[in-house]
Amino acid sequence: MYDCDVLIIGAGPVGLSLALELALQKVSFRILDKEAVPSDKSRANAVQPRTLEFLNRHGDAQSLVDKGEPIRWGAVVVYNSLVANIELDDFGTKDTRFLTPVGVSQAETERFLVQCLSRYGFSIERPLNARGVSQNDEGVTTIVEGPEGRQETIRSKYVVGCDGAHSLVRKSSSAKFEGAAYPQDFLLCDAQLANSNIPLDRFSLCIGLGTLALFPLGNGNMRLVAAGKGIGPEGEPTLEHFETFLARYAPAGCGTPINPSWITRFRLHHRIVSNYRDGRIFLAGDAAHIHSPAGGQGMNTGMQDSFNLGWKLASVLKGRAADPEALLDSYNTERRRVGQYLLNGTDRMFNFTVSTHWLWARIRNFIIPWLLPWLAAFPARRRKFLRFTSQFGVTYRKSPLVGASTGFVGPVGAGDRLPDGALRDVVSGEERYLQDICACGSHSLLLFSGSSKVEWLSPAELQAAHETVSGITKDYDLVVALVISGSDEYLPKDLPHQSYVDSEGSIHTLFGFNSASYVLVRPDSHVAHIGRLSQLHELLDFLDRWFAR
Repeated sequence: MYDCDVLIIGAGPVGLSLALELALQKVSFRILDKEAVPSDKSRANAVQPRTLEFLNRHGDAQSLVDKGEPIRWGAVVVYNSLVANIELDDFGTKDTRFLTPVGVSQAETERFLVQCLSRYGFSIERPLNARGVSQNDEGVTTIVEGPEGRQETIRSKYVVGCDGAHSLVRKSSSAKFEGAAYPQDFLLCDAQLANSNIPLDRFSLCIGLGTLALFPLGNGNMRLVAAGKGIGPEGEPTLEHFETFLARYAPAGCGTPINPSWITRFRLHHRIVSNYRDGRIFLAGDAAHIHSPAGGQGMNTGMQDSFNLGWKLASVLKGRAADPEALLDSYNTERRRVGQYLLNGTDRMFNFTVSTHWLWARIRNFIIPWLLPWLAAFPARRRKFLRFTSQFGVTYRKSPLVGASTGFVGPVGAGDRLPDGALRDVVSGEERYLQDICACGSHSLLLFSGSSKVEWLSPAELQAAHETVSGITKDYDLVVALVISGSDEYLPKDLPHQSYVDSEGSIHTLFGFNSASYVLVRPDSHVAHIGRLSQLHELLDFLDRWFAR
């Protein structure tokens, strides 16, 4: 007897993201949090473009953008002088509706997620504090404590720990949490800056023998984070600490901090678990990996852990997986590699920026004014960095859960993010976006005509394609859509699938589809399988290997 299929412990952005995915999949779940009310502190304050694409599946992500401040520039200041201004919205591609990271309080992000969840008819149960988690071959038993010490036993098929760096769920698993603490203390202040000339769409990194970072939060608020020389001894920081850092490291005219909403001192760690899965227990977000805030990656990576895990749990629970254990293991295979890469990258960036060793600091401050303008002058280098920070560069190409037809080569490969772009619905004439078409909770099979004249729509080829695709849709839970390049003049009137026109051929160009091709899109909007339409039989082999008929 189970109380739910999945128990989510922790209702921050990571737990709420998983709840949204399970709600979309119509999976039974409960989501608990030990706090009686959500925190009003800003905490994680950057939402990356890739995360906004995911959130747009469940609500209008633009409404969250409007609550914050798009960050279009990154400024680097050395000894009070601006040495580089870097564009943060130049990815070298326009295949997205979200070109910039957004500075926004985590409290606002959570409010948006809760609103989306309520539209599915779900809510957070709080305050309920997990006191014990144990598993056996049949399920997981969780003891939770509510108000006045009232205890409840919850039996579920799976438990996902989204309960942060001190995760009880992780401590209840066999996973090792490997890593260490950074040696520095940090000071944080969320406040307004009076009489400031700092643009609100710019992130600023100010370096001397110490470091001061300024992040826009929206509504005229700014986060200040200080480290290194001048941070002072143990004790509660005050506004005067930040006034000193602004005077010492920021350019003239940055203003004076006023009306603080949060001031604190903190330490940072860099750790990752040995495995994101232990039987029926899964870990996501800070419960699985913690690292420096360099690049604003932490919360976003945790939320994308949930987007990856949600559909896999649903596939197993609904009996869609040919090999349930292998499908669930792929969560660790895919996401731990991302987490490790992220930890290594942010660790290098962070140590370069905040090192307090006097000799290294002087060498760094001498190099930066020469190095950054040189890097900024090469778009390819800048765009590579932006694809890392935006998380558009996250790929599962090495995963066993993706594939391509024999000999297929293209700019979008198996495991890559699904690019986005506008299409015209043949029936309604309305504009639809490719990612929205595939945001249905199921795998989506996209058939592309090819950018040349749609020669594949000859009667014989059309009949063969129909028969093959009809067999696929009968056997598997797939949504099928046809994308025609240029014009729908060759489109048969009785086509049984959703049909769209790529009028300018721009989406065909993104994929490099000159001839008729197909793309199988996963529910997390990554490419599961890709190839030429003439090799559609290889897709059938892939589906048979991973998904139950």
